[in-house]
Amino acid sequence: GIGLPIHDSFAAVDAHASYADALATEASSLVVAAPQRPNNDLANGSLATESCPVFVAQAGTNGRPGRLGSDVKLRRGVEVPQLGLGTFLSKTGSECRNAVVAALLAGYRHIDTAAAYKNEEDVASGIREAGFLRSDVFITTKLQANEHGSAEQVRSALDASLQRLGTDYVDLFLIHNPKGCNLLEVWPTMLELRDKGLARSVGISNFGIEQLKGLKAAGLEAPEVNQIELHCWWQQWDVVEYHRQEGIATMAYSPLARGQRFSTTGDSVLGKVARDVAATEAAVAVRWSLQCGHIVIPKSKDPHRIQQNAADGFVLSEAQMAKIRGLDCGFKSMAASSRCMELPWDQVSKPIPEGSVDAGKRGRR
Repeated sequence: GIGLPIHDSFAAVDAHASYADALATEASSLVVAAPQRPNNDLANGSLATESCPVFVAQAGTNGRPGRLGSDVKLRRGVEVPQLGLGTFLSKTGSECRNAVVAALLAGYRHIDTAAAYKNEEDVASGIREAGFLRSDVFITTKLQANEHGSAEQVRSALDASLQRLGTDYVDLFLIHNPKGCNLLEVWPTMLELRDKGLARSVGISNFGIEQLKGLKAAGLEAPEVNQIELHCWWQQWDVVEYHRQEGIATMAYSPLARGQRFSTTGDSVLGKVARDVAATEAAVAVRWSLQCGHIVIPKSKDPHRIQQNAADGFVLSEAQMAKIRGLDCGFKSMAASSRCMELPWDQVSKPIPEGSVDAGKRGRR
């Protein structure tokens, strides 16, 4: 581990303070207003799908900047900040750490990481450097697919993540993808770890409907969250609807489709909407996901883009939302990961046989 104290002890340190101070000056320009909440309440069986209030910064406390946005309440009552920072492919060291600092000072309060990203220590350092308490920040991390071998392996993997994060609990612990197989042993172990207080909530990532139905048919409690690739060009309404029926929150990774569909001239549907609301195409893509009720984790290492991606200060009209819905074309920016959603339940529910060629093919994302 990195020797950080646990619980509410991510105290500010002098190291790298100049970077945090510089960003804090820029973050101080955020509008401060009373918080508003959409009807994002899975605990009571409801979730906003058409509208969401403008994100506004809530007043800070103890000298820390205020936060942006609303929460999604999970089925068991845990509240997840709807806007988070993704850290997939954020380089270890200063790149990831500085992105976390920039996000927190811009008003984000949710950081998504994973053991496979090799940057959990940097996330912890960024929280500490920004001067935030552990309880101020919602931390999501994930179980690597190569840690599915046994219940004890799952327990050890979470313990290792907690050591790297310098805490004794995470807010959300996800199965990174079903490729590691052995789900009929892994998922009950995840629930056990939650019940022991090592994770406030547990969920999955890159799971499709068949795999979710497999968990249900086995008599197992449904995940509270499924993190999947989702954006304007792959809206996954069949999966989202199944989530709604089962009380599962949808968390959208790659909400910008890794920038692969943005126009260069601004004459696209998204570009015209962006011009109309005086925002970037990236901000409009994030805002669309937020107004659909999804938890959204855009990734950037640039402080200015991190602030733009918060998508605060404007709301898309019903007509604009409808235009963006028309962009859905099944485009996958993370095709290899998204294919995990199609793996047969009979394959992923059982352990991978020792010595099998498939044992070395468990994926990262």
